[in-house]
Amino acid sequence: MGARKLTLAVRCMAVWAGLGAIPASHAAGTFDGNWNVTLTCPKGAVGTSGYRYQFPAEIQENVLHGEHGDRDAGGWLTLDGKLEPDGSATLVAQGVTAPSSRAMSHANSKTPYSYEVSAQFDATSGSGSRTTARKCDLVFVKE
Repeated sequence: MGARKLTLAVRCMAVWAGLGAIPASHAAGTFDGNWNVTLTCPKGAVGTSGYRYQFPAEIQENVLHGEHGDRDAGGWLTLDGKLEPDGSATLVAQGVTAPSSRAMSHANSKTPYSYEVSAQFDATSGSGSRTTARKCDLVFVKE
């Protein structure tokens, strides 16, 4: 084998060895893009009305941010969190309640709240569920 071919072979082996050493944390961005979110909370046991929110979200460097409604209005909600390389995520929903018929315990409109969502994503879709109190499900679809 000539010196030139040997040098090329050594370079190729170095590149392959380096690729295998890249940690999973460098896989950031796998889920990046625009997503549509559907949040569905069925009618509650204590007469709480069911509702469905549909809103956009964006994932940048595997960090999700979505927002429904206007910050100063009842029914406003933000959804934020980091996706792990395997697609799992714990998201945090924060907002202010909509009209009292939709709110747990019929809280006054614009009462602040927050809860966690356990979610799982793949390249084009995802699903999640509220982890406390009222049962709510989320569906994520990449645009």
